[in-house]
Amino acid sequence: MKRAALSSLLSGLSAFTASPVLAAAFALNTQSAESLGAATAGAQAAEATPGNIYFNPAAMVGVDGVEGSISVIGVLNNSRYENAEGALFGTVPVAGAGAGDGPLDDGVFPTGAVAARLGDRLYAGLAVYIPYGFGSSYAPDSVIRYHGTESELVTASITPVIGVALTERWSIAAGPRIQYAEVTLEGVIDAGGIASAQSIPGAVPGTDDVPFSLVGDSVDVGYIVGVQGEPAKGVRVGASFTSKIEHGLDGEAEFDVAGSLAGQGLQAFGLFLDTDFTNNFATPAVAQFGAQIDVAPRVTLLASATLTRWSSFEELAIEFENPLQPTDLLTQNWNDAWGGSLGAEIELSPTARLRFGAMYEDAPVDEAFASTRIPDGDRIWGAVGYSRELNRRAELHLSAAYLVADEMQISQPAARPENLFRGSLDATVENEAFVFGLGVDYRF
Repeated sequence: MKRAALSSLLSGLSAFTASPVLAAAFALNTQSAESLGAATAGAQAAEATPGNIYFNPAAMVGVDGVEGSISVIGVLNNSRYENAEGALFGTVPVAGAGAGDGPLDDGVFPTGAVAARLGDRLYAGLAVYIPYGFGSSYAPDSVIRYHGTESELVTASITPVIGVALTERWSIAAGPRIQYAEVTLEGVIDAGGIASAQSIPGAVPGTDDVPFSLVGDSVDVGYIVGVQGEPAKGVRVGASFTSKIEHGLDGEAEFDVAGSLAGQGLQAFGLFLDTDFTNNFATPAVAQFGAQIDVAPRVTLLASATLTRWSSFEELAIEFENPLQPTDLLTQNWNDAWGGSLGAEIELSPTARLRFGAMYEDAPVDEAFASTRIPDGDRIWGAVGYSRELNRRAELHLSAAYLVADEMQISQPAARPENLFRGSLDATVENEAFVFGLGVDYRF
């Protein structure tokens, strides 16, 4: 009962979001309106703010009394695919649209955190975040359809943390991350091609399709730990580590054979029957580092670096309860990837601050296995933010960012065993995005 209630709570939070591909791979840099304004530069070293628990749980140490932070981030993607072409069994061209706009989804992300001082050196906090997500969609009549029409990952996490001020300059904090994940995959199967391979009379590849839908979810647990300190006057540093979380998804697969004569015929052999499925995949371990350096009375330089262990994402393998339905496999073989950001914060007045920053993120995708389900390329961000104290209790944060990703070339060969009935696919995917943040910090 407790697990079901927690799953319902986390899935309810994830329902507020769509799932754009916003950061490298399917990580999301939409955790704080304040940090977004500097392209997250220095977020791991920010002191006494619950809003940055995602970047470093030790950031909450030093709050006075009880403080809370909420942010809402909106994302507008401008994406397109073009030059798409494919062939079934190496000879039969795939008919359909070879170009289209908007394959990557827009989204809205709410996040929030609260922290309290429990004693002279003891602090507690609770953060709710949307750490990962992606969404891509292609028309059912697109050339891409056999490699997927809809792909979506939504997550939500609850992170309770405990922090301790070790000295006046150094602090640590840690806690579990309880994470909900839901994966939705839709696509089209070339039933005509499968029937043709079985020598069924009249079957022609690419002319008789069976749409399918897979939806699965799970709740699993990892942890986060962080340290923060001031090694010298005017220099603040921070580091954190978030563990990999292994998700064991359980879900249902549905096959729509109503409009497919070949699909209805293949059901007699046990294929395309609605069935349960399982899938194991992991969200990656992440190491983060940050620094804030006061270089003038009103100017602070900001810097961050992040290592994401994407190598844990080797494949997406759907195992069906129906033993006659073959495993659906998508090889990934991603690489670990670095990201870095630089920025500055300027104190305009005792109640107002301006910040700006730039970030570069290395794409983890192995180009040999690049997929239209999760297209990705190296990314460059530019961001600006403004904060103003509304009164002695409340502070407002506004931010905006622009990112552009390198063009991703998709080249899936038909000779790869998992593409036996998907066929080959070549396509180009491009994306840029506009991101807007609104946040409020409040001291109770």
